[in-house]
Amino acid sequence: MQVKTGDNPVVNQANSCAEKVRVLVLGLGNILLKDEGVGVHIAEQLAEQDLPDNVEVIDGGTSALDILLLQKGLYKLIIVDAVRAGKEPGTIYKAHWRTDQPAKLKTVCPLEEHSRISLHQVGLLDALALVERIGCAPKEVILIGVEPKEIAPDLELTEEIKQRVPAIIDTVLQEIKNALYRE
Repeated sequence: MQVKTGDNPVVNQANSCAEKVRVLVLGLGNILLKDEGVGVHIAEQLAEQDLPDNVEVIDGGTSALDILLLQKGLYKLIIVDAVRAGKEPGTIYKAHWRTDQPAKLKTVCPLEEHSRISLHQVGLLDALALVERIGCAPKEVILIGVEPKEIAPDLELTEEIKQRVPAIIDTVLQEIKNALYRE
């Protein structure tokens, strides 16, 4: 079985470590607020792909804590969410940290009110801290953020973000491949 992005296979289960790791792709966001729902839209599209059995895709909406508390034995958590960092709409950000690097997590996602970059950031940080305390944190966490153009009432993504959806999906699929082909 293969997962494709563009014209090239990204994941070929027969040649991977696919049976040895669990990967969760968690799409976060509020679909009622245009680009704020980008993570959920990405999760919906990824769920339609033929992914290996050990790769799960969840539409997390705005409830990261509830979902993470139900997960055990994850190797990699890939979070897709709207992230405001002041660049052009559609800019894709990627932050990577291992759960044995808590100081790096605080650098990537500082807790001060004025420096929050994601609308779910505090809930997500709290969730990650809690799952680590109870011993079921994933080994790796990847945050794939997308700079929103507009956060306002509407069910549709803006045109700028819609055009970036294939690139966002490619980024997520590459992270899945990295987990499955790890050394």
